[in-house]
Amino acid sequence: MADREGLGNLPIFDTEIRTSRELIAQEQRQEDDYQYIIRMYSALAREILDQIEDACDQMEYDGSRMFDEYMDRTMLLSMADKIYDKVNYQEKEDCPKQERKLHQMIVILIGGEIYHRRCRYRTKKNMFRS
Repeated sequence: MADREGLGNLPIFDTEIRTSRELIAQEQRQEDDYQYIIRMYSALAREILDQIEDACDQMEYDGSRMFDEYMDRTMLLSMADKIYDKVNYQEKEDCPKQERKLHQMIVILIGGEIYHRRCRYRTKKNMFRS
């Protein structure tokens, strides 16, 4: 036990010091969980996710706008428009593209995939920082 900056005689917990093996195991558990959830998606959602993954693969590099602290909404909507046009699915076209349910689902799936990749990117970046 140590006296740390007037906090008294409190125990020291190693919450920030973890071995690389533990970090890799945690990342693998997160990835396995993510893949498990994706397997429950409908066939259409998985087809769309394949398109999203391809688009994200092209954007996954250091300095990419995908990893900016505040990601650009215009970029996300542009990705959704391109993927919507690629997906061969018939939907009523009596409203603007951004209001269609399929387009909204694509935006949500893109957001989830980008979030997943941003978390993975930050984890790996922090893992090799020392």
